[in-house]
Amino acid sequence: MALTAPRTVAGQVAEHLKAEILAGRRAPGDKLRQVEIARALGVSTTPVREALATLQREGLVRHHPQRGAVVFLPSVDDLREHYEIRAALESLAAGKTAERFEKAWAAPLQQLIEQMWEGPPAPRYIELNQRFHTTLYAHCGRPQLSAMIASLRDASSAYLHIYRARDDFPAARLDLEHRAILNACVARDPERAAAATRVHLENTVEHVAARL
Repeated sequence: MALTAPRTVAGQVAEHLKAEILAGRRAPGDKLRQVEIARALGVSTTPVREALATLQREGLVRHHPQRGAVVFLPSVDDLREHYEIRAALESLAAGKTAERFEKAWAAPLQQLIEQMWEGPPAPRYIELNQRFHTTLYAHCGRPQLSAMIASLRDASSAYLHIYRARDDFPAARLDLEHRAILNACVARDPERAAAATRVHLENTVEHVAARL
């Protein structure tokens, strides 16, 4: 891995480690040893330490007094609380988007759904899924709401590795749920859009919780 300007070395190390975690190459509970990481990347331990602090703020890494930095493994309670908040905000945003939905918005969202269905579960799916929801909520007309959701969705990175290396990825269910959300928005039905979004997130919680 070549670490060069203009981004800081610490920022590049953080991106590298984040990609490894989300790709499943570093499993939940794995220790993140600064010296080993620094040696592997050809950097000093200082940017590695800074990178781990960044990932800790993002929720991907936890620090234990005895074990040091480890890849975060969320508890079921953590998961449920996080998605309960997301469901409240995202269902509101989906409803607001449906209220003001324009025909021109449909095609890009439909394309993202098709790309998700065609591709492998991860890591491409996660990126496309994020883009679908971000694009949808960008039309809600509530900038503060969109910003709050974006922050929470970024924090969801801590849970995404649960999907890695599994053969029971619920692609068909997720596809139907995304289409239900979009169809409700196209129909300009805010109640149905909000309900479909809430169901989508609640189903995600149950799927992930069963695998923790």
